[in-house]
Amino acid sequence: MTPQELREQMNKRREEVTALCQFWYSLFPEFSPGANQMGVWLDLHTFERMVDAIKRTAAKNAKLNGAMTLEHAVRFCSKVANVRKTKQDAVESVAA
Repeated sequence: MTPQELREQMNKRREEVTALCQFWYSLFPEFSPGANQMGVWLDLHTFERMVDAIKRTAAKNAKLNGAMTLEHAVRFCSKVANVRKTKQDAVESVAA
């Protein structure tokens, strides 16, 4: 890996974290898990999977009439992403 490639990778990661933070805030302006949590999620999941997980968390919060706490929302979002990853890994292993 060249220094330029490393800088590009770091810039992409920063942009993804920022985008996820802004997306979360657009759906949950009352609280945010912060950039560190977004970074942890991106270490484990794709950007697209996290966008979907955040959307599903917002839908769950709406069903609960906005009653989710930050901890509940983070746990729910993590669970959604983990379940999606497990399903995707299962499909990929069957296809292989």
